[in-house]
Amino acid sequence: MIYFVIRVIVNALTMAITIIITPGLDIQSVLPGIINISGTYLLLGLLFGVINAFVRPLVLLLTARLLVRTMGLFAIVINAFLFWLLAMVAPQAFVISDPPIIWIIIGASVMALVSIVMEAFFGLDKPEFHSRTETQFYWRWVAMLSLGRRNVIAENLRVGQVMDIIGRYTKDIAVEMTPLARLRNFMQDLLFRDVDEMQKLTLPEKVRYMLQELGPTFVKFGQIVSSRADQIPPEWQREMEKLQSNVAPFSARTARAIIQDELGDTPEALFATFEEQPFAAASTAQVHRATLKDGTQVVVKIQRPNIDVTVKADLNVMRDLAKNIQQREQWAREIDLRGMVDEFASGVATELDYRNEATNMRLLAQNMQQFSALHIPRIFPDLSTSKVLTMEFIKGVKINEVDKIEAAGLDRKDLARQFTQAMTKQVLFDGFFHADPHPGNILVELETGRISFLDLGLMGEMSRQQRMAMLDLLYSIQQQDGYSLGKAALRLSSPMPGREIVEAEFLEKMERFGRRYLSAEGATAYTMAVLQDTLRINGLRMDRNLTLAIKTLVQADEVVHRLDPDLWLSTAIVESSLLLAQEQLTLDELSKTLHTQASRSVREVIYRLPSIVEATTKWLDQYESGRLTIRLDTSDLSRDVTRLDKAMNRALERLVVGLALVGWLIGAAVAATVNIEVMGFRLSNIAFYMFIAGLFVGAYIIFSSMRRLGGDDDEGN
Repeated sequence: MIYFVIRVIVNALTMAITIIITPGLDIQSVLPGIINISGTYLLLGLLFGVINAFVRPLVLLLTARLLVRTMGLFAIVINAFLFWLLAMVAPQAFVISDPPIIWIIIGASVMALVSIVMEAFFGLDKPEFHSRTETQFYWRWVAMLSLGRRNVIAENLRVGQVMDIIGRYTKDIAVEMTPLARLRNFMQDLLFRDVDEMQKLTLPEKVRYMLQELGPTFVKFGQIVSSRADQIPPEWQREMEKLQSNVAPFSARTARAIIQDELGDTPEALFATFEEQPFAAASTAQVHRATLKDGTQVVVKIQRPNIDVTVKADLNVMRDLAKNIQQREQWAREIDLRGMVDEFASGVATELDYRNEATNMRLLAQNMQQFSALHIPRIFPDLSTSKVLTMEFIKGVKINEVDKIEAAGLDRKDLARQFTQAMTKQVLFDGFFHADPHPGNILVELETGRISFLDLGLMGEMSRQQRMAMLDLLYSIQQQDGYSLGKAALRLSSPMPGREIVEAEFLEKMERFGRRYLSAEGATAYTMAVLQDTLRINGLRMDRNLTLAIKTLVQADEVVHRLDPDLWLSTAIVESSLLLAQEQLTLDELSKTLHTQASRSVREVIYRLPSIVEATTKWLDQYESGRLTIRLDTSDLSRDVTRLDKAMNRALERLVVGLALVGWLIGAAVAATVNIEVMGFRLSNIAFYMFIAGLFVGAYIIFSSMRRLGGDDDEGN
């Protein structure tokens, strides 16, 4: 009751200040002799509260997307409509000068600003400081209203919610910086009597709670920020890291209902045991421990209810906002803001379908088979769907919990090397990599020292050419070579629309970049961040997968730095690449590669056979109809035949010599690996010198062949 009374009084004060400030507005008693001016203000305050509580949400439900498309300017129209509605409800109270539409717009704008200030200082809109553990029941109804690719009602509803949540927290943070903070705290104690927690929270804590209340899409932003530890203060880093796992869970009843809807039976029928208390909770899902019928320990990852509706609405609104900003602002066009948001949206949408994650886990497990110290949890397909994922239980600690790792007697530096080798193979050798390796997704089993990768919903992929250019870029960083770094960056980038890149000028800038940022030891993450800014300033951008690769390396650098502060990620990756290359360049791997290439060639020939048959049939049709015409110019035929005969003889000679030379080189290379002494000389040393001699002979033959080819061309001319 006290909240209602104070709300009416504050609304009345808001109305009074608006009338006083706006010269084209005045007020008179609604019922002279019965209700005076003060009573009229209170009546208008009550009506204003009713309109704000019931009419404004309805208007936003129908028009909120227009706020995004007009960059907030449509708020003037909404406020003017609500002010006009208030004037229509109590027409005898208002005196509006001509032209009325102008003064209604001005009065509505003034009233909106005054209302924001009054609510902020009187604490009428305190933040909840609790994440929305259950998605509101009405979202299921909203999901049924989807029209085509866009759910307009869902998007309008989310815009209204986001505006309300951000407004509450922003006012609270802003007032805390003013001398009137005590007034706000006093009023909230009077109105709500449960705000002790709010008054004790720091600014980073408030921002974390705000992101949690906003929902999974915004939590993802916070997680991305948390991966940039070198760019943010420690207190912000600690709070953003909590977004990775410290999120309030939803109820066991809801979890059971989702399992039954997705898997077709109750948890008791599907599992030997199922713990209703969540083992962990994140922004998009929560995890429950369970036991299979055969005794296998598993975890069941359950997606939060109806978040697919809210997340899709958020992403569509973000796309619209980025599009509008990019149309208006040069800086947004330079960084391709719309493209960045599209990349983010694509990644989030992919993560929401757990079937993608199950496939990713199987593929990554195959690629990581050679590393005994690395592990990918096993998936149980019969107990998994797009919203429920059952996988092997992994007991461990986050890879950045150094104190626990050391207490278990594990070698931090060895873990750093193993992790670096795994990420090197994923990014540079396989081109299929974990695109979100923050510490919450990398666990270390304290009993065995094994590293496990979790949460594989978002994966990156790169082509062979991109991987080679990325390795060149990292090698250039290690060698502190700005020019080569610029060449590698050009291979990885493309010009932004309307920008022309002069390569010589860009490489000169990169040389200066190298002298400034590569001359001393520093974090690879910082170098990558500055490099991306430099590319953007010079009108270059990378595609989505390359952006993901750099983001992955930045996060990996943070992990490596926490484990081994003396280890440079760029140096470690180059060294790991050499080791992995030596391991993979075996006769078996070469044989597999040759077999694969031969198989592809045979299939390509088979695919082209129908074209050959079709061409032959056309020639026969032309012959039968008498329309086949063949034109031959035989004037130089004799000379060409003579030249062809000479060329074939030379080619045969070169082929014989070439085969002998190849045999020489292969034999010497094989003999170089044999540890045998003959007459006091090591066979491997003799073979090595023979191999070097063979290289010189081969070079001489190639040089001679090129000279002969030049002579033949001169004769032909």
